[in-house]
Amino acid sequence: MSAVGTVMRFVTHRITRHPDSEVTATARCLNPDCTWEVAPTADVKQADVECMAHTGATGHGIFARKFEDVAVVVRTE
Repeated sequence: MSAVGTVMRFVTHRITRHPDSEVTATARCLNPDCTWEVAPTADVKQADVECMAHTGATGHGIFARKFEDVAVVVRTE
């Protein structure tokens, strides 16, 4: 009976944003009595402007922001 061996090869990869995708931003006010939020948008700067406008109108200044993109893993060699 012969021994069976396993060959392992390590390959270096990197992860980056998929070139055909864009970042999507959302935000929501964290004031306990407020349901205000920014709809998902590819215009991240506009989302920030909307948060600042909400603060100006209400005094609410704390937001949960989320940024989402599509990632792709590629070999680097």
